[in-house]
Amino acid sequence: MQEKVIDEKEVTLAEVKEILKKRIKEGEGEEDLSYVQRVTYDYVNKFSLYSVEDALALKAELQEKYNLNPLQANQIVDLHTPPVMPEELDLIFDKSDTRFSMETKEEIIELINKYRSKYVQDEIEI
Repeated sequence: MQEKVIDEKEVTLAEVKEILKKRIKEGEGEEDLSYVQRVTYDYVNKFSLYSVEDALALKAELQEKYNLNPLQANQIVDLHTPPVMPEELDLIFDKSDTRFSMETKEEIIELINKYRSKYVQDEIEI
């Protein structure tokens, strides 16, 4: 039987991790996940840097302050190694119409570093 998509939205890796954790708790454990869900759970455990609260807060700030769409904000939040130089942000915005001044990109990096510093010990100055 084919499943029907009821709703669709952009979510961060941290949100995916929480969804799968909830499924594990509701069942008997990780073995209740499908193969794809187990592989995904393994992936998000390795590569999701932020807690779900911080991921959502960073995503919201990026969207509100810099008018990023959900996909762009997720791309930044989901990077296991967040950008530390303004030029690295250009890779994310390369195929979109979004362009920022160097000053704005530096502000975005500062915002990312505010969250990043909770999870990564080596703070990098720009």
